[in-house]
Amino acid sequence: MKIPTRAMGPGLKFNLTPMIDVVFNLIIFFLVASHFARSEALEQVDLPAAAGARNEPDPALVRVAITVDRAGSLLVGGQNVGLPELKRELAASAAQARPADVEVRLRVDRGLPWSQLEPVLSECAAAGLTRVRFAAIPETE
Repeated sequence: MKIPTRAMGPGLKFNLTPMIDVVFNLIIFFLVASHFARSEALEQVDLPAAAGARNEPDPALVRVAITVDRAGSLLVGGQNVGLPELKRELAASAAQARPADVEVRLRVDRGLPWSQLEPVLSECAAAGLTRVRFAAIPETE
């Protein structure tokens, strides 16, 4: 085989490495985000029905999903937590973004007494999180 004797000219070269890095980061981000979105709905709770129930997620908000089952167990991100851990989680979410940009989504069983939900709402207020939404299923007519 003959070895080329002339040098290559200064041509236009594209460096695709940064673009590939960005694409891989996006793939990882969406895989992790979809995992958390799926784990939010895994816990089975009997949600209340509401006539005006609608799901309008705002992508600009940081969302914390808290599930409270009939027994009063707290689940955040699929993990069973107590009130002190919930307090730390809410404080971390408030530190991650402005408290006005954090939405707390409560998935509460319809049979849960108010006395067991009140400490969760108190912790949200103590962390400065005032954007609280309750998950509900649309009422059928």
